[in-house]
Amino acid sequence: MNRIKIIIEQTMMVSFMVLCYVSIYGLLAMKKYDYTFDWYIPGSIVLASFMCSVVTVFFLYDFDEKNEQSKVRGWVSLILHFVLLYFVIMGFGYLCHWYRGTSGFIVTSVIYVIIYAGAWAGTTLIFRHDSKIISEALDKIRDEE
Repeated sequence: MNRIKIIIEQTMMVSFMVLCYVSIYGLLAMKKYDYTFDWYIPGSIVLASFMCSVVTVFFLYDFDEKNEQSKVRGWVSLILHFVLLYFVIMGFGYLCHWYRGTSGFIVTSVIYVIIYAGAWAGTTLIFRHDSKIISEALDKIRDEE
């Protein structure tokens, strides 16, 4: 159940960040050239976010509390995760025509890095909030005893 919750949270957070970017980009850059988006672009963004969330949950999150992960293994997992998600996003971008040409590829790559960092920041805030709620509940139980 915890995996499903994380997949949904990740999908919503990443989709929201990407759709905000697309909206701002469309308003600032594309409006003056009278470009439009195809009808399937928002759905492809949500689908790509879902695929990235599934990869993240099964690749990064270790739900077996008994295994202690070394720092080196953690960094290798993080780098492999970054690269794997990059291929997923760029593959979706190519198939769904999110970018065209070398300049579009570079812009999409830069945006990927920004959104990846934003997703890590958002996930950290969610986990901190959850741990704070759990800590407060435990303190409340201890005070009652």
